[in-house]
Amino acid sequence: MTQSKIKRWHSKRAVAAHYDVHPRTIERRAKGGKFPRGTQMPNGRWYWTDAEIEAHDRDLVGGGAA
Repeated sequence: MTQSKIKRWHSKRAVAAHYDVHPRTIERRAKGGKFPRGTQMPNGRWYWTDAEIEAHDRDLVGGGAA
């Protein structure tokens, strides 16, 4: 049996804290294509998964999608 990874969602504020930037910076980078777009929930707020953040982190250090 394989263990599936649970998908966790992170708010714009949490993602901004991870990168030590203002939440508005996350918005601008996402709109400009320099950050994953994320998913807009029915409440109108944007959230990102662990996988999206981890992939972006790999890209930042040059790891790419190996």
